[in-house]
Parts: sequence; C-alpha cells; structure tokens
Amino acid sequence: MDIAEEKWQRCRDLVAKRRAETLTTDEHRELIALCDHIEQANARRIESLVELAKQRHTSLETLMRELGITAPDPI
Repeated sequence: MDIAEEKWQRCRDLVAKRRAETLTTDEHRELIALCDHIEQANARRIESLVELAKQRHTSLETLMRELGITAPDPI
C-alpha cells in the first residue's frame, strides 16, 4: 500500500507544527493516526521484501542494495 503524497505532506506539516509547539489536540490525534498508517504500510513492505529475499536465497540487506532501496528519511 503506497502512501499518497498528500498524506506525506500533511504528516510533514503536522510534524512542523509539533516542533513549533502549535499543534492542536485534534491535530495531534491526526498525526498519531497518520504515523500509525505509515508504520503499518512500512511494516508490510518490509515483510514483502523479507519474503522476496527468502525466495531469492539472499539477505534482506543484499536484496535492498540490489534493488536500490534505501531506508526512508525520518519524518
């Protein structure tokens, strides 16, 4: 499941507000929900990569390097 760019941007905007200490209670709840959604999607991606690595009889690190996959930037 891909994360739509709009969700990424909203997450970045909310993180900026949190850092500026201007986040409302509702925005805080929204940020938590967005982060949960992103974490779940990332976990599914890693599970899929692990399965592919097993099928190719290689390590996850090697597979990711071969596919040009890098760890995402922190939010």
